[in-house]
Amino acid sequence: MKSKLMIMVLALGFIAYGCGSSSSNDDDADLDPIVGNWLSEGDNVAPGLAGAPFNTARINAEFEENGSYLVVSTDTEGAEVTFTGTYEAGEPNSAGIRSITLNQSTPAALTSRGIFRVVDNQMEYEVIQTDPPLEGVLPPNVDDGFGSTNVFGNPTGPFWIQNYVRTTAD
Repeated sequence: MKSKLMIMVLALGFIAYGCGSSSSNDDDADLDPIVGNWLSEGDNVAPGLAGAPFNTARINAEFEENGSYLVVSTDTEGAEVTFTGTYEAGEPNSAGIRSITLNQSTPAALTSRGIFRVVDNQMEYEVIQTDPPLEGVLPPNVDDGFGSTNVFGNPTGPFWIQNYVRTTAD
């Protein structure tokens, strides 16, 4: 169960956000807002990731225009885990919240689903592993908004909400 929870949490945090530099401002206007480099650290790390057993201190995420992502999660001891895969984002609702599906290829193949919203250079992000399924866990959804991850019939509130700030490529 601990390994499933670890994958679920990492899946949540790994999908940070993308980066990308382009050659002109006109090109940037055409990019999906999730494309670019994103950083979550300190109080921005979701409580479910910051505490035991994950002890996540920092997440760097890069979402590419081609639909791929690379996320590096660093724990409080400095150990890193790299997540790679592809993503697909839905259309925003009236509040700007969008669905996202992540098909992770490394370090383990799995699928996560959730929601995100980008406003200026900040992103709210809440995702959870859905395949293989975690017993009693339902992902957040656009209609119910942030905090709607559900575990055994109970919404988890901010426990899995990750906050990111757009950065420049390192």
